[in-house]
Amino acid sequence: MKTSAPLALFLLAAPIVHGQGAAPDSTGLPGDHFNLEAALDLFKRSKDLGAFEEALNQVDSKVNNLDLDGNGEVDYIRVVDHADGDVHAIVLQVPMGKDEAQDVAVIQLERKGEASAMVQIMGTEDLYGPNVIVEPYEERAGNMKGDGGPSAPDAPAAMQVWVNVWGWPCVSWIYGPAYVVWVSPWYWGHYPPWWHPWHPYPYHTYWGWHRHYHPWYHYVNTCRVKQANALYQPRAMHSPRVRANTNARMQDRPVQRNDRDGGIRKPQEARPQQRGEAPRTAPAPQRRDDVRKAPAPQQRHQAPQQRRDKQRAAPQQPRTAPQQRPAPSNAPRPAPSKGGR
Repeated sequence: MKTSAPLALFLLAAPIVHGQGAAPDSTGLPGDHFNLEAALDLFKRSKDLGAFEEALNQVDSKVNNLDLDGNGEVDYIRVVDHADGDVHAIVLQVPMGKDEAQDVAVIQLERKGEASAMVQIMGTEDLYGPNVIVEPYEERAGNMKGDGGPSAPDAPAAMQVWVNVWGWPCVSWIYGPAYVVWVSPWYWGHYPPWWHPWHPYPYHTYWGWHRHYHPWYHYVNTCRVKQANALYQPRAMHSPRVRANTNARMQDRPVQRNDRDGGIRKPQEARPQQRGEAPRTAPAPQRRDDVRKAPAPQQRHQAPQQRRDKQRAAPQQPRTAPQQRPAPSNAPRPAPSKGGR
């Protein structure tokens, strides 16, 4: 009985300590509150894009934690597919106003053969910064869990150049003969009756829900679905409010972290030098002897100037004092009195 209480306390405290220690520092960007791995996994398990949109906006899915308009409630995310033949750019988008929207991420899908397709999800730069891309790992059916599902792959040995996602239910539905390009029927001010917004969760709580996705998905720096990306870029939607807030957060960070290589960039290195701008290293530090001798030339040049000023002013003054004295009188001087002798 004496050992059970400490053991119980340890078991209760262990998950908390592990969760806090494993969580990385927040980047300060809105993308911290929408996990791309979890979103791609939700897309994988959805039967169609309508079910995918509904699952995105359910609190129990624990995927959407975005509050882009800052009203204290999680935003509704609509799904819009831009299609061109076998190329699809499936956009996850938050309505910000009657004529304003902000893209969160885009699922880029391309057909590669008779029964093969490739997918990547890319976070928009306004929310995540540049080149934040997630793709799936390979699933090996030969190594099975006890429940019959595929086991997590051994990284990085199980990685392929790309993973065939043709067997995903939503992908098969999109490439089916009855598919009609999906555009969400919901928009700003008009949301489904089943949707009820909730208050966003703190960052460390939200991050802890998605650690189990890491063995199945990974971040890459290369876009492998270039046709889908080219289809999406002209159709991208950006909210001026979200972009301004993101830029302000980036500038307020005293030290910016480069998440791709783990390096540290100082504030003066974050922005490239503009054309015609003075070098950031100027003014160059002066040597000690230069500092001591700096006032001397100013004094040497100043003294001759003062002398020249006096010389220019001298001719304007009366030349001699005797010219101002009264002229001597020719009248005889009075004789001295005799009493004076």
